Amino acid sequence: MLTQRRQKLLEFIIDEYVTTAQPVGSNALVEKYQLAISSATIRNEMAALEEEGYIAQPHTSAGRVPTDAGYRHYVEALMREERIPPELQKMIRHQFHQAARELEEWARLSAAILASQLRNAAVVTTPHSPEPRLRWIELVGVHDYLALLVVVLQEARVLQQTLALDRPFSQEELTALARRLNEVLAGKSSAEMRGPYLELAPVESAVVEATASLIESTDEAGVEPSFLEGMRELLRQPEFTQGERIIGLLEQLEDRNLGRAIPQPAARERGIRVIIGGEHPIDAMRVCSVITTRYTGPSGLRGTLSVVGPTRMHYPRAVSMVRYMSALMEELLGVYFA
Repeated sequence: MLTQRRQKLLEFIIDEYVTTAQPVGSNALVEKYQLAISSATIRNEMAALEEEGYIAQPHTSAGRVPTDAGYRHYVEALMREERIPPELQKMIRHQFHQAARELEEWARLSAAILASQLRNAAVVTTPHSPEPRLRWIELVGVHDYLALLVVVLQEARVLQQTLALDRPFSQEELTALARRLNEVLAGKSSAEMRGPYLELAPVESAVVEATASLIESTDEAGVEPSFLEGMRELLRQPEFTQGERIIGLLEQLEDRNLGRAIPQPAARERGIRVIIGGEHPIDAMRVCSVITTRYTGPSGLRGTLSVVGPTRMHYPRAVSMVRYMSALMEELLGVYFA
């Protein structure tokens, strides 16, 4: 258990290191925070913090830097989330009101806002349903024996494929066919579509099967569409001046590896999750901290917002921004996709 004095010193050290990216010495603490104790006393207390594993000395003649354990104690016991200014909230809401009411556009905009405000990388997944359900289908004639099947899911994703027909159909016939099937299929999953339906004509059965297969193909892919912004800002941080660190980090943040680089919260997990440095299961990501949360909406829609930065991250600001953007996404989903 840290004494009150050591907790305050740890907080000062972290705040100073986050600001300067330079090891923090006792004299700097006394001068900046006008501490009513001597530099010698501060050095003794810093030595105790180092022995307990909260700070470390990178070089013999250098000051101290926080360890992963120091950041963890700070996040759990000392941090006070930063209040988001009303004018920034107003600006963010204005950007969303100007954007198209499409889930992918909202995810992209959320990632861009987080990256620009925090000067780190941000990854936001498009809201999706764990069991995709149909909103509606459309059939568009291509020529007499071929139609384009357009499948719109409740999460606003659009799928399409060409469909061979057993006879020539006019556009009026295709529209009427889609209307009849929408009355039966709307709101159903692919498994439910394959339930028994009475008096389906062969062409209707073919459309139902094609629709169910399309929905299953997105489910089996298991990849949540995501947007990554802010890599340039992240790589400008002094922690990433070493080539090997950059290469390893870039490889992990490629699309095919994002699911492992950004551990997804469990389906029922709520709140903000902070993964600090060595707590990450992947070696290349242990130079970073990841702040992530899940957001949810109607009809089982859900997605995640994450920020990736150095362990020397401004946690009060980052946690606050992730929390705010998550709440805003949930609000928008509730208004427009209920």
